[in-house]
Amino acid sequence: MNLHLVIPGLLWPNEQARGFADTLRVPALTTLLGRAQCLRTDAATPEAMLRALFGVAADTEADAALRRLGEDDGLRVTDPMLCADPTHLHFARDHLLLADATDLDIRPEEADALVAGLNDTFADIGRFEAATPTRWYLYPCRDTEVRFAPLGDVTSRPVAFFMPEGPDATRWHRSANEIQVYLHNHPVNAAREARGLRPVNNVWFWGYGALPGLLTPPATRLLTRSPLGRGLARAAGCEAVEPERFDALGDADSALVELDTLLGPSRYLDVGRWQSALEQLEQDWFAPVLAQLRARRVRSLTLSIPDERGSRVLTLTPNRLLQFWRKVESLEAFTILQQL
Repeated sequence: MNLHLVIPGLLWPNEQARGFADTLRVPALTTLLGRAQCLRTDAATPEAMLRALFGVAADTEADAALRRLGEDDGLRVTDPMLCADPTHLHFARDHLLLADATDLDIRPEEADALVAGLNDTFADIGRFEAATPTRWYLYPCRDTEVRFAPLGDVTSRPVAFFMPEGPDATRWHRSANEIQVYLHNHPVNAAREARGLRPVNNVWFWGYGALPGLLTPPATRLLTRSPLGRGLARAAGCEAVEPERFDALGDADSALVELDTLLGPSRYLDVGRWQSALEQLEQDWFAPVLAQLRARRVRSLTLSIPDERGSRVLTLTPNRLLQFWRKVESLEAFTILQQL
């Protein structure tokens, strides 16, 4: 088997941090990292790296249409569209920070009520849709010339650094402000705050574009839990399954696996959750993969690590695994080394 693992969030995002991984027992992962040949590539978001693996042109985003295709109903939208995800804005010191919907606990009836109100009030922008309580979309009334920052880039960061850019940026910035005012005054948010929950006081637009043509699957078996990954698979004429553990992978000739459980904790600098997720990946994936490399049942392993400071692509074969003198002491040592 030729195995390709995409692991967003593996490199800790805070360059000054120490002690986040030096006590973790992940010997299989550190062996893989130490023996592999490491290539530093351009900075890339997890979405951009996945798109590239499916052969999507670098100047084509279309994350909204691809992600919408990956939802449970598999809706294939041919016109350009946007992600319009529910988020929460809050001040921390002198900055307005954005939190995504991960921990907002949005009920389906709340999402439906908020989206219905947006459609009544902002019909001149387009039609909003809540495919799930945490993933919303906008079908705009007209094409737009603007560059939006992906939601993942903005999460837990000051929004002032990620405003829309381009000829239509002013119009979208104004619309976003008007939507914030509307959501702030919505009865759903008043009820949420009365229950001690954070209000859904913002939508974040991103991922504008239309579906690309038929894509090429990068492997015979595709495993991902993200709707974008599922959408890319469907656009390539395949169906992805959720990655549970390596032992359930089967006898595929090649496999592409997106392991994204580190991504959310890394964005929020949640060390405890990140460590727990990493230890689970060691047990479910890295240790059995290492064993199968040693047994030469895995012919080649590629580890792709998207990162905004420069991504990494590591390759490893059973023969290179024999080079025992190549090692790193810990994941933290590897992360620090990669920042130099």
